[in-house]
Amino acid sequence: MESSRDPTAFREFEHTGWEDASLGYDQHFARLTSETVPTLLAAAHVAKGMRVLDVCTGPGMLARAAVDLGAQVVGLDFSSKVIEIARRNVPEAEFLEGDAQALPFDAENFDAIVCGYGIIHVSDPRSAFSEMHRVLKLGGYLAASVWQAPEPTNGFGLLFGAIKKHGNLDVPLPHGPDFFQFSEPAKLRAAFEESGFVDVTVAGVDQTWIMDDPFGMITAILEGGVRARGLLMAQTEAVRSAISTTIANGIKQFRSVDGSYLIPMPAFVGSGRK
Repeated sequence: MESSRDPTAFREFEHTGWEDASLGYDQHFARLTSETVPTLLAAAHVAKGMRVLDVCTGPGMLARAAVDLGAQVVGLDFSSKVIEIARRNVPEAEFLEGDAQALPFDAENFDAIVCGYGIIHVSDPRSAFSEMHRVLKLGGYLAASVWQAPEPTNGFGLLFGAIKKHGNLDVPLPHGPDFFQFSEPAKLRAAFEESGFVDVTVAGVDQTWIMDDPFGMITAILEGGVRARGLLMAQTEAVRSAISTTIANGIKQFRSVDGSYLIPMPAFVGSGRK
């Protein structure tokens, strides 16, 4: 598993970014990432009465759904701004500010653990997987989601294709692990198995990001993203304009009969038992 070559700088970059982008993420991305929630909860075997940990909880979509199933939920995130939003969205759950790579819990504390797109934002994914394994009870399941790799037919493919065409992918941002290092089933499976999980499965999840405007995706990234936003903001204004236009033109292929744009944003959900 790849880790950051400068974990302190990368963590500060991510933390500062999420403190700034938390409201934008809740506004733009949450409706997309919520589509993964049923698959994640099913993969973690979440049920009534369980004690469930939601790592990198974000605005609390997983926590909300787990509470609705009757689980006792603890959500954790390293951003105080994110925690404020999660507490507002899910007052029935407990939310703590903390580090996914050093979980503030005793061993074998939770019946199930879920992590929605969080593992791709930490400086050392190996440590995060290890910590989730440590605090999970014997026989419990971890389920984690990641994005599928960029392709010309999905949203991330349009984004990175446009940046590659007009801009520069090698910009002076703190080094972070490859955003798509787990975006192949074999690699995601290997990460779980390397961390001590058994009965590992990986399922694809087809998702659609619905936009009213072909420029909506670039707006969402600039207002609610961190790493992709940093990459875009490192370009010149003229280059950003060209990137935006190229993305919008690509998104027009996904226009539906009602005039909205249905952008494919597929994911993988990996799960394993301790």
